[in-house]
Amino acid sequence: MKKIEGIIFDMDGTLFDTERVSFKIWQQVMRKHGYVMSKEVYISLMGRKRNDANKILLKLYGEDFPLEKIRDEKEVYMLKFIEEKGVPVKEGAFELLDFLVENRYKIALATSTSRERALSLLNMVGITDRFSVIICGDDVVNSKPDPEIFLKAAEGMKAAPQNCVVIEDSPAGIKAACNGEMISINVTDLKEPDEEMRRLSDKIYSNLSEVKDYLLRYELKFV
Repeated sequence: MKKIEGIIFDMDGTLFDTERVSFKIWQQVMRKHGYVMSKEVYISLMGRKRNDANKILLKLYGEDFPLEKIRDEKEVYMLKFIEEKGVPVKEGAFELLDFLVENRYKIALATSTSRERALSLLNMVGITDRFSVIICGDDVVNSKPDPEIFLKAAEGMKAAPQNCVVIEDSPAGIKAACNGEMISINVTDLKEPDEEMRRLSDKIYSNLSEVKDYLLRYELKFV
């Protein structure tokens, strides 16, 4: 059994309950312009860098799809939601982060979103200082499921990839963790685990409090 050296968090859908909000806003804006955003299409975008998500959208909806106009409107609505209601935090997030800090785990964030947006949300919630390493979409060439973003996070923590736990909600993120030969924990969000997710995930939990319990049990095996 491997001793855990570092914990790597995804952000949207894992620490923050932003994927559900984002999906609803995408649907709203798409309807306004005469398009339909299905849950399956949205899930295919999750965890990917903006440019790669854009390629998927253009392939699905055609070159005439008003991508930038729709994206700009979506961002306006998303910012308005956060300004009015704050950043929605996932169940158990504070508890798990406190536990990791108290037990001196190395902690990293690896998110496909931009650094500007990531730091803005982290600062609003007040947890930026919990992470010794923050890797964003700006810092990598390849999107998940390529493991580049997680390998950079492990490198930044000076931790062996195989001794890192990745906590993710998206199929692309779980695949990236597996491609990086890391321990993968799926915390279920919009995407219910299918057969492939169950096969690739080392553990599947419904919230972050359960991840804390897993780490407690895991570490006891080394005592």
